[in-house]
Amino acid sequence: MNTVRLTAFGLALALACADLAHATDLRVGPVAVSATTPARRVTVTVTWENGWRNAKNHDAVWLFVKTGKPVTPLRHVRVAAAGHDATAIGGPRGRLIVPDDRAGVFAVPDAVHRGRVEWRVQLALDPADDGPDEVRVFGVEMVYIPAGPFTLGDPDPAALPFNAVYRSDARGEPEGLFRVTSEGPIEVGPRRGAFFYKTLLPHYEGDRLGPIPAAFPKGTAAFYTMKYEVTQGQYADFLNALYAGATFFRAIHGGRDYTASRGTIRLEGRTYIAGSPSRPANWISWDDGLAFADWAGLRPMTELEFTKAARGPGEPIAHEFPWGTATADRLRRVMGPDDDLATAGEADEAKLSDETRDVLGASFYWVMDLAGSVWERAVTFGHPRGRAFRGTHGDGRVTEYGQATNDDWPLGDAEAGGYGYRGGGYYERGMQTGPFNPYSPIAYRRYGSWGGGPRSIAYGFRAVRTAPPS
Repeated sequence: MNTVRLTAFGLALALACADLAHATDLRVGPVAVSATTPARRVTVTVTWENGWRNAKNHDAVWLFVKTGKPVTPLRHVRVAAAGHDATAIGGPRGRLIVPDDRAGVFAVPDAVHRGRVEWRVQLALDPADDGPDEVRVFGVEMVYIPAGPFTLGDPDPAALPFNAVYRSDARGEPEGLFRVTSEGPIEVGPRRGAFFYKTLLPHYEGDRLGPIPAAFPKGTAAFYTMKYEVTQGQYADFLNALYAGATFFRAIHGGRDYTASRGTIRLEGRTYIAGSPSRPANWISWDDGLAFADWAGLRPMTELEFTKAARGPGEPIAHEFPWGTATADRLRRVMGPDDDLATAGEADEAKLSDETRDVLGASFYWVMDLAGSVWERAVTFGHPRGRAFRGTHGDGRVTEYGQATNDDWPLGDAEAGGYGYRGGGYYERGMQTGPFNPYSPIAYRRYGSWGGGPRSIAYGFRAVRTAPPS
């Protein structure tokens, strides 16, 4: 891992292309490439609104680089281990953090800040991966989830039929909440002090077996999660970077109900366009999401990481939603009549604070939309294929059929198992609300281990990455 502080630089640059990352207000571009040898250097302006660093945590942008000719598959390029710098044009000073696999860099605010961030970032490319082709730089807004313990479960007995986790007594009955204190293995079963949960339909709720291995990411180690779910603009960028044959597997807009059900991705000539690029991408299958994560150098999250990102380190309250209250009475960031999440007035993200989390639908760490937008998918602890997950990261490369390549990721849309659903999802205007949908309390996991549902109006995806040391 390499950390680079933002500094001034000067270098003659040649304009190569302009790129736009479609995640709310994030802008990445234009891109310029120098003729420096042996490694090319890429310069790009990175701008986003509502950035922050406070005593609790910070946001960031994950930047990764692809090369290729127009209308051809793009090839992932690792960055060099060193040689990066940037100018802080507006906002705080910052750092560029390069993980050991060099699949990209984290651009991180390095001073207390709240508001607009604008940096000119310069990246040195690994000459072993680079070539003469056009360079593209992509960005994803992320939120840092600090290391530390947290608590699973819900103090309300009404959560038990929804398969909330608890600490077991000697007979397998609840004896309190379960505290996760390390990345070590977790004992599962009807034994005093063990991790356990009730289930009527193990296919949906989990097999109640274990242990949960040490390699399975628990959420006590620091990680970054996407601030928002994958957007339609991001998914169109992903499709445009694939082999043509792979798009037959990963294109999500072929169903007859797609455009009538919030989908705006379309094909113009040989280019995929998103009519509403900042709208959450629905109709994403699990394998679609894994392919996106691999392509972006990220990975899927686990059920335990979902809870940590939503709740933080505090003790649960009864029927707790990710925004920290037991109701959605003050929630204003909801799907509007135009099928987009409300972002104006009370729902303006610039107004987000710890006191307005329940208005903006933000988690303890200010992760957005963990309940009520599209269902959050996560690797489950309730299936052997899920428990085999080791938390490996994508390397930026997918197969010619558009599949993720990590052997520990539980691929398979057709109920092969290994993942499940959390958080609830919005299906349609006027939908009937229930006790766990469209807004699902943090601990509820009625479908926490159901590895099915290829594509649907309310299915999306959010990826994460284990935080490198900084």
